[in-house]
Amino acid sequence: MISRYIDNPLLIDGYKFDVRIYVCVTSYDPLVAYLYEEGLTRFATVKYDPNSRSIKNAFMHLTNYSVNKRSHRYVRCDDPDIEDFGNKWSMSAMLRLLKAEGKDTFSLMMSIEDVVIKTLLSVESQISAACRMFLPTRGNCFGLFCISILKGKRKNELTL
Repeated sequence: MISRYIDNPLLIDGYKFDVRIYVCVTSYDPLVAYLYEEGLTRFATVKYDPNSRSIKNAFMHLTNYSVNKRSHRYVRCDDPDIEDFGNKWSMSAMLRLLKAEGKDTFSLMMSIEDVVIKTLLSVESQISAACRMFLPTRGNCFGLFCISILKGKRKNELTL
């Protein structure tokens, strides 16, 4: 797990959010990975307030479903046709909203892809070595990864 606190996060309607990206790695030697086009946007259940007294409020600072489902403010959406309601949105709904607000969503997606590639490259040699040691052929190993990314307001500020 890699993490860094972003004190000036990009917000939607005053709420902190992250994007969950899904990546399938079909080979580590050579590295071959597929980034699923759709992801998930997860929202905190309390509006973000940079006031230092609020730092212990998990419902404000964390976007994890396992945390926010316990909040009385958690809004569930059971309709698969509605992508932008409640505390979980589709990634494409989030991108449409940010684009409508004038944000550069192309650069955002390029930055996200860059983080995904660097994350995979950081573990490639260890996983590749383990595969060579324990697997009879290269094609016997694959990995499915969920990578959560939070965007800061500063240019190119992302964290896992």
